[in-house]
Amino acid sequence: MLGYAFTMIARPVGSALFGNFADRIGRRDTLMITILGYGIMSAVTAAIPTYAQVGWAAFWIYAVIRFILGVFVGGEYAAGHPFAMEFSAPRWRGLVSGIVQGGFSWGVALGGFVVSAFTAVFGIKAMYAYAWRYIFLTGLIPAVVAFMIRYTMPDTPVFEEAKEKGQLERVPFFSIFKPPALWTFLQVLVFMTGLFFSSYSMFDFATGIYARAGLPEGLASFYYGIMGVFAAIAATLWGLASDFIGRKNALVIAAIVSAVLAVPAYYVVYYSAVVRSVPLLVLGAFLMGWLSQWSWGGLVPVYLSERFATQRRGSGVGFGYSSGIFISAWMPLYSIPLYGVFKPIEDGNIWFTAAFWLILAGVVYGIAAAIGPETIGIDLRIVKEK
Repeated sequence: MLGYAFTMIARPVGSALFGNFADRIGRRDTLMITILGYGIMSAVTAAIPTYAQVGWAAFWIYAVIRFILGVFVGGEYAAGHPFAMEFSAPRWRGLVSGIVQGGFSWGVALGGFVVSAFTAVFGIKAMYAYAWRYIFLTGLIPAVVAFMIRYTMPDTPVFEEAKEKGQLERVPFFSIFKPPALWTFLQVLVFMTGLFFSSYSMFDFATGIYARAGLPEGLASFYYGIMGVFAAIAATLWGLASDFIGRKNALVIAAIVSAVLAVPAYYVVYYSAVVRSVPLLVLGAFLMGWLSQWSWGGLVPVYLSERFATQRRGSGVGFGYSSGIFISAWMPLYSIPLYGVFKPIEDGNIWFTAAFWLILAGVVYGIAAAIGPETIGIDLRIVKEK
């Protein structure tokens, strides 16, 4: 958990640093740097010494590596989201957004399946002893593929046009804190805070709900993977839906539906693990994956890219995205007193606490979306921040 926290703390640093680079040197070149950094740090994690070898130094080595990795992760979406959206046809920008952000959920699914497979092959004891290192090494595979793809691509026409016209700013990151971009950033901050609450209601709680209900670790990882598949599908389909009903409508609808269905949906996740019913386990994975991710996965890249002008889009999208963790990253700490409050309902599990966060998420990002503008159809070369 602490390693994950170090990664999350570093994301705003990375999004500020590489978002600024993306607005100065280009989206494509920045993405080549971030994927190399991410791949290298993932591989280095597999080689860290153990506590038995170097004592507490092992923890601090791990913490430093995770922090540096988080910096590169923060840079990935700062440059990656504008890169994808600026290449997309305006009519299908929502669909592309869903596919792009859905890639994260596909990664979650693949990660769950990889852990499940390695656990089945090596066993729990070996996983804790040494086999976990192999999982980190698998991160090199997508990193190499992504680098090769990015190397063969040009930068976006939208960025190149702004560069040719002399519209680039000396320090784009600072300009997101000046009106009118500042008001856009503040609305995005609230919006992303709600969405991170929604996302963490799955990522922070799913395997814990399964484990506390008695589901073996291997099976918990497997159904977590299934959950990721449904999340990716939800992201793609809801991104496509936003191309027809609008970004604002799609976000508000998702917020209301998720908040209303949170309690029964997350109870199904818990109950399915108790009774070990395969159909119910699949249904629970579908509900949790869909409700926690459809608005997030489908709309974040396109909505944020349509809110910031070209010359500061990398900075605005990246730091706006990362700003959502300032409050939400501490959810595990906030949840501690909630366990006591909800104990009579949860019966030793944590499913109702997870549902509470999804309800709060719907309220927060739903209100933020409702007070924000409709962005569908905006020309990314001419974005008026307000």
